[in-house]
Amino acid sequence: MKVLVERRLIRFAPSRNGEPASSIWKIWAEGSEVYALSRMLGGTLKISVHESGQIHLRQAAKQKQDLAPLMPLGSGPWLCAFELRFLLSNGARTPFRERESLKNKIAQLISVPDGYALFANLIIGPPGATLDVPLPVEFSPPGETLWRTRLRNGRIAALVGRMLALDEENRGHIRYLREDLKVTYNAATKSERQYVEVHKIHWSAGGNVVLIVPLGDEAIRSERELAQSDILPGPTRTFRYQNARSTVELTAPNQKNIAVIAIPEVDKQIELRKGESKAIELGLLTMKVDRHNLIPGGKFTVSPKTFSYNPNIDGASFPRWQNEIHARFDGYRLITAVSQTSGALQNKNLATPIDQLGDGEEILVVIPSGTIKVSATLDVPSTSTEFLGRFTWRDRR
Repeated sequence: MKVLVERRLIRFAPSRNGEPASSIWKIWAEGSEVYALSRMLGGTLKISVHESGQIHLRQAAKQKQDLAPLMPLGSGPWLCAFELRFLLSNGARTPFRERESLKNKIAQLISVPDGYALFANLIIGPPGATLDVPLPVEFSPPGETLWRTRLRNGRIAALVGRMLALDEENRGHIRYLREDLKVTYNAATKSERQYVEVHKIHWSAGGNVVLIVPLGDEAIRSERELAQSDILPGPTRTFRYQNARSTVELTAPNQKNIAVIAIPEVDKQIELRKGESKAIELGLLTMKVDRHNLIPGGKFTVSPKTFSYNPNIDGASFPRWQNEIHARFDGYRLITAVSQTSGALQNKNLATPIDQLGDGEEILVVIPSGTIKVSATLDVPSTSTEFLGRFTWRDRR
């Protein structure tokens, strides 16, 4: 990897055979803030790192989403903003003429060997540090500086690149998105020029992580294929859906509990028609704020929380089901967003098969059916909203 220093911006991407293996990312500084942008099919993903320490995400036309704020990296002076993790895999497509789209602009292409992943971490250094300040010792293996610049407030912004062998965790992310979830893009016709990648964002002990996973031919379906599958209405079958009542507590930066979010126990029969997606009502999601632990006029962002529970169909459950919760307090109102999670049940992956599910079939589950946003105030501390799931019984693609 080649070091680029003292530049306002960098464009970069992992590469295979001398060509970009994913969409190209641009990272640049303006004043005391840093921005990251990637253009992809259907829109853009933009991350903004503000001088205040807050970090925001905008994806396509979606509204602004709060990410975890700048976090200390180990015991040293560096702060971690986010990590871009490029997970390449065999059979994945590559962007069509991505390098030509730059015209006269320059992008750094970083060759990634088979079986490896490129990690790119944006970190913020201490005020007054020199440009050659040593990188954090917490990076293992040691990283290389791809880009760095001095911000107007005197801090150093640096992009650190590392090449790590694909471990089981990251192979699992690839399998989940390409084989289990089976993200698809519907096009008028199939073409070699079409390229689809998935951006999955989550929070870990090390801060914000953005997974970038290029997909293969399995992700593209033509309108002709869809039309052929819809010629005849599919049969219907009834399945039993269950989940236990579950709660999660939100915590302020001072470690005081400020709210409880809960979903109810559900045990119901759901009728699905093969090939059709159906929204199912799963009760009410509730949020109750503890106003005694909130200071009127105070503002803060809640560290993202993971909401874990165990939805199952005919007794078969998913190996891991988690919704991410992001929240902020504006001095009067607690505003919360609960992200959706998807998964597919296939008999080949189940210890006890679902009797009514054929070997070539799957049930795709999305809960909630879309991002849920709820808010409660100091005056009205309790709120609730409809909790929907989306279920699709279909042939495996």
